[in-house]
Formats: sequence, structure tokens, C-alpha cells
Amino acid sequence: MSLQIGNATAVPGQIVYGVFEALPLPTGGTEFFPVIVAQGRREAQPVLWLTANIHGSEYDGIAVIHRLITESLVRELRGTIVAIPTLSPAGLRTGARSPYYLNGRDPNRLFPGLPAVYDDQTNHFAPALEQAYARLFDSIQSTASYLIDLHDFGIRSIPFAFRDPVFFHSQADKPVAMKLQQTIGGMLDALGLTVINEFASNRYMDMDLHRSVSGATLNRARIPAITIEIGGQQTVHELHVQAVVVGIRNVMRWAGMLPGSPEPLPPVPVIRPGYPVRRTIHPRVPYACIVHHLVQPGDFLKAGDPVARMVDIYGRPVGPEDGLLRTRFEGFVIGLFPGIAFYPNDAIMGLAVRDHNELVVPAPPL
Repeated sequence: MSLQIGNATAVPGQIVYGVFEALPLPTGGTEFFPVIVAQGRREAQPVLWLTANIHGSEYDGIAVIHRLITESLVRELRGTIVAIPTLSPAGLRTGARSPYYLNGRDPNRLFPGLPAVYDDQTNHFAPALEQAYARLFDSIQSTASYLIDLHDFGIRSIPFAFRDPVFFHSQADKPVAMKLQQTIGGMLDALGLTVINEFASNRYMDMDLHRSVSGATLNRARIPAITIEIGGQQTVHELHVQAVVVGIRNVMRWAGMLPGSPEPLPPVPVIRPGYPVRRTIHPRVPYACIVHHLVQPGDFLKAGDPVARMVDIYGRPVGPEDGLLRTRFEGFVIGLFPGIAFYPNDAIMGLAVRDHNELVVPAPPL
């Protein structure tokens, strides 16, 4: 059967453009997700989904999709690419992380989650965007072989990929979960960027990351999925975009969708500390202050190293040690968070620290 997403129907050897109707607007008309379907001339499988811009202020993923899907790529393509350049058109229009009709909620926590958690909800009145994502997820679940979700991290960051935990529901399900995590490892090896594990499983669930695009695809649909964080928000980082385009082409070669040997990445930071790392949000300021960062994305830190200086609006130190803020952990800087004015307990950056947690874990009980 021909693959159709919204009103875009795949045509062998061509790039097709269309829309997936999302939700009605009170002023008339319909919000829609743009759809691009590119299919090889001879084979429709496998199917790689690329999604981007679910946070409206994160632009690099749009640029990656535009630069990746070309007529020359389709001439070599085996299988199909389905791309959604923006999952938050309203957020893109306003440059905001969340669309204005979602009242500040994170749109990347609205996809269907683990059955033991998501399906047990009662009295849940899903907003219109959540309903639209549920219908789009049905298309992902029924067609995708792999999925890559494209994001930006903080205001400045290294390019890297998040690796989610895989949950199993019984001992009989555990080998399936382990095979799925092994496949994700193959995708990440082919991608070639820095790899950072997501939060440990208890915090992962608390933060509803099982309802993110990649978390839902991986743990509900059981389809290999990763998240790539390309650069910082509110702008396009051309070198990082080029590196991610090359990395995705290499994933496609690994998946048998393109011929040839892997391409070398452009010169972007790739950190391989020799042990697994996971992300943590650290450090946080203990005072209301103006923050001057003293580190850059990719910097390695030892416990006790200063990472920022806290001052008041006049530039005078806030707190002891001339206002120095130190890290309690050893690791490397993922990215810096936006802003200069911070309130008590606000985090100022993301840090990658050694990870001792398992990547295949039991699902939470009902």
C-alpha cells in the first residue's frame, strides 16, 4: 500500500509536500503540521521519520531537514523519509518554546506515554494539541522503522544525542527491550556525535520524558528513536547543522537507506570520555543575582571548579568567595542556559556526569 501522511502520499523517486491537519483555530482555519515525504525509486522500506521544532524557539532542526532532503539524496535513497519540519507552528511563529494556546505547558510531554502510566489516567481532558499529537503518533507507530527528533539545548551547546532508557514490562519482554537498546546503540555509533544518557529512570518518569517524541516512539511504539540536540536556541548554527546532516546520512547508511561508506563529520566537538555519561541540571544559584559564566560548552570540570560568578546589578559580588559558583560534580559542560538574571535555585547550565544506571529497566507498576 502507498504510504500516506496527512494529505501527502509517497511517490517513488520524488519529494512530496503536504499537510497534516492538527487543530481548529477559533479565528477560523486550521493549524497544520507541514509534511515532507521523500521515497526512493525502487523500495519503500525502511521508513525514517525526522521531526523538529516541537519547541518553537529551536530552529536548527528545521535547517537540518531542509539541507538533508534534496533531489540528489532521493536519487540514491532506498526506503522513505517522512519529515515534519515543525511540530509547533504557533511556537515557531512567535519564537516561543511553547505555543500560545498551550498556556506554558511543554509540548514535548504530550505524546502517548507508557501504557502503565498514560493509559491509567482518569478525568483527563486532553488539549487540542495533545489530541493532534496522538493522531500523528498513530501514523508514526504504523509506518516508522526509525525516528530522530531534532532539538536545541540552552543558549549555547555542543551538538550531541540523548539516549533514553528502554523499559520492559515483564521478564519475557526484557530480551525485546535489550535488543531495542542495542539497535539504538547502532544508530548512535553511526551518528558519530557525543552521546549523553537521559535522566535516570525514576526522574525520567517524573519529568514525563516517556511522553516526549522520542520517548513515546521508543517505549510505547517500540521503534528505535533518538533525540539530537544540535546547538543553542533562537538561531541557526551552520557548522552544527552540517554535522548533523552528515550524521543522519551516516545513520541512513547504517540502516541500508544510502549506499557508500560513512562520511567524516565536520569539525565539531565530539566528546568520548571512555565511560557512559548522563545529563544533570547543575549547578543552581543560591541567590538572586546576575550570572557571568566562566565556562564554555565542552569544557571538562573537576568537582570544586568555578563555573560562574554571581554579582548584583551593580556588579558587586553576591555570596562568599567573591561570588564564585562552583560545581559539586566532575563532568563536562553540555550547554549554558539562556539569560543573565537568575532567581534562587535557578539552574544555569547542563552538565554531563558519569552514569552508573542501567539503560534497560523495569517499567513502573500500575
